[in-house]
Amino acid sequence: MWGISFIIKSPFGHFRNPYTTTLKQTYPFPPKPTVIGMIGAMLGWDEETVINETEKFKIAIPSWKNQGKIMEFTFVFSVGKIREKRRSREEFRPERFEILLYPEFELLILHDSKELIEEIESRINKKLFEFPLFMGKNEFIITQIKIKKEPSEIEVCKITTPSGIVFIDGNEIPEFSSISDKPKPAQVFIGVPKSLKLVGKKREQKEVCVALAPEGRIELKEPLYGVKLNEDEYTII
Repeated sequence: MWGISFIIKSPFGHFRNPYTTTLKQTYPFPPKPTVIGMIGAMLGWDEETVINETEKFKIAIPSWKNQGKIMEFTFVFSVGKIREKRRSREEFRPERFEILLYPEFELLILHDSKELIEEIESRINKKLFEFPLFMGKNEFIITQIKIKKEPSEIEVCKITTPSGIVFIDGNEIPEFSSISDKPKPAQVFIGVPKSLKLVGKKREQKEVCVALAPEGRIELKEPLYGVKLNEDEYTII
């Protein structure tokens, strides 16, 4: 496959965990549909095209950083729905959002099309995007973006000592151990969106995965598919 990696930064970010409601928690990384949505914004794709193209890509997140989280409080006013010719009561409810502070990521994008990967490179170098790029929530615009690794052919292979965000298909947490001298427990996320589908005008989850967010390399008991770059290993999804 052909691949390219780039760095994105912003003062704030929010990648909503869809299983949270009153307190809208954020993943510490962008799920795959969000990453492909960024590519779609660069290229001017509509929502349906982004969803249809998602499975043709593989992504990795070699590095993820932030300076902690804050809480944002908002009040949401919703007009009551009409049922049996009567409108239900309006709602004015508080909601809380977790917000990442100064998130920064390296994103690795893989695709079979060399031309598409080169088009992404050109767009990033020229800062020529059809739509704004957001760090998840559409009020947090990406303020910095730059190429980290230029387009090249990248071989997909089995790996056992990944770093960055570790993605696993399905909903089973793999057996793993830390390689660091001072290990911190990896954050574990189950049911992370992998791909979406349109049902009418509504987006729904189609496939999910598991994601581990360790602060260093880990060692897997069973190998996973990924890539090797400069002696480092990263899983792909």
